[in-house]
Amino acid sequence: MSTPTPIPPPGTGAKPLRADAARNRAKILDAARDAFAQDGRDAQMDDVARRAGVGVGTVYRHFPTKESLALAIVEQRFDRIIAEGNELLRTDPDPWRVIERSFELCATTQLTDRGYADAVAAIAAASTAHGPLGPPPQQLLQLIELSTTMVERARAAGVVRADLQPSDMPPLYAGLASVVQAGVPDWRRYMEIMLDGLRPR
Repeated sequence: MSTPTPIPPPGTGAKPLRADAARNRAKILDAARDAFAQDGRDAQMDDVARRAGVGVGTVYRHFPTKESLALAIVEQRFDRIIAEGNELLRTDPDPWRVIERSFELCATTQLTDRGYADAVAAIAAASTAHGPLGPPPQQLLQLIELSTTMVERARAAGVVRADLQPSDMPPLYAGLASVVQAGVPDWRRYMEIMLDGLRPR
């Protein structure tokens, strides 16, 4: 019988997991998103285990605390955001359309993955001895690189205001995400207002 190929957990430098452990980890993350979507920061680890069809001990072996589980959900989503952002830059030659689509991606993420949004809220409410929890530095660097490439291309094409900086983008995305999370039905109107503010003067 062949030995299962170890699979590293995404977004971490942790020791690679065996295939069965990786499957359990994926099931736990899917179940946790559902639990956070239903109960927000009150989601419980035993409920996550029940939804995933594994023992609660298995959940704790992968994620020692609820905050570490919430952080793993956020890391997984950041991996997807980074992949989708790189795909936008690779496939769409229109710098303005890339910015538009990045805002659309931000909003639809909040709409389609409520568990992610509530995991973010759980992380924001938690802290450790080392300060607030957040995505690992490597993911933050990749997001900064994405924003820098996006903004520099748009400025070079003259489709955004000349003073737009890559550091301006995260607060704008956060503002749009807050509108969507608040349940504003006409969130696209707010997105258009924000995009209009990025146009050249």
